[in-house]
Amino acid sequence: MAEALAAVLEAPKNFQFRAFPIPDVGEDDAVLRVEACGLCGTDYDQWLGHLKDWGGGMPIIPGHEVMGLIDRIGPKASKLWNVKEGDRVAIEPIIPCGHCEDCVSGAYTRCQSDLGYGLYQSTDVAPSLWGGYATHVYLHPRTMVHKLPSTIPTDLMTLVNPLSNAIRWIYEVGGVGLGSTVVIEGPGQRGLLAVATAKRVGAANIIVTGTRADAARLELASRLGATATINVDEQDPVASVVELTKGKLADVVLDVSSGAMAPILQAIDMVKRGGRVVLAGLKSNNKLNGLPIDNVVLREIELVGVLSAGWQSTEMAIDMIEKEGNSLQMLCSHSFSLENVTDAVRTLGRENPDSGDAVHVTLTPS
Repeated sequence: MAEALAAVLEAPKNFQFRAFPIPDVGEDDAVLRVEACGLCGTDYDQWLGHLKDWGGGMPIIPGHEVMGLIDRIGPKASKLWNVKEGDRVAIEPIIPCGHCEDCVSGAYTRCQSDLGYGLYQSTDVAPSLWGGYATHVYLHPRTMVHKLPSTIPTDLMTLVNPLSNAIRWIYEVGGVGLGSTVVIEGPGQRGLLAVATAKRVGAANIIVTGTRADAARLELASRLGATATINVDEQDPVASVVELTKGKLADVVLDVSSGAMAPILQAIDMVKRGGRVVLAGLKSNNKLNGLPIDNVVLREIELVGVLSAGWQSTEMAIDMIEKEGNSLQMLCSHSFSLENVTDAVRTLGRENPDSGDAVHVTLTPS
């Protein structure tokens, strides 16, 4: 039986390479031959061990930004997904059950079954190949599969998942549109893609905050369409937003910063009465003290958490990459082979100072 090679996160900061049998396919499932897997801040948190008590725990094959070629597929799956062997596809991280209350209401990003790729099933769950840090991935019958164009370069095409997140967080959940003022806290991969999204949907003011270490990323934000950037190590971000908006404040604040709690508190002071704060950055299990609940209540501020993207935002991301990919290519900063997976994750986490600033990191099987 043919085997797949995978990088298994056995314990925090401990990858081990293991071989797994490539499963036979039935009528309604498939096997994907991985072309590439993108990395984001969640991958780094997972490697550090911050997610070991969530989702699939450990041992696990990480990798939830997966794209590749259909290797084998059953006839029912081929008809349902409208793909055939050899087609290039991306898969969504969440596998909806289709039956729980959230799925039935259309909110499958909150599916109560907690099935999915890269984060949800350990290698103990057959057939083990549930993550993109591998040569092959098993496609469950309920996988959300999107056909991809064959002409887009691999590294650029791996932006489809993080871009779909940015589209959902900024546009679908945030409600940013023509004439909006939006503050994006954190110029990482998703923050920068949120800038591009906000520009595309017609936001009038796009303000991005970051630290001194984010100087190069803040420059990228300006190139992508940010109307102003704020170095929070040198400027008071709230006072700067007040000044930039002439006291009107922001319609929406999106927090995509990692670990830091101050941006959440600042967001409440940056957003207008009745405005919305969208929380997307993981905080390494830290708890927030000092949340000004009275300000939230008296100013009717909406706080909403977001996890992933959905069908519409993923299709929009594919279309945006096809039409505007040249402007996003500059975000594709690093590519690593699977055998160098630890270097890839450490570079993503800024642990390799000689590797340059990592914005979007791609992992390929070879």
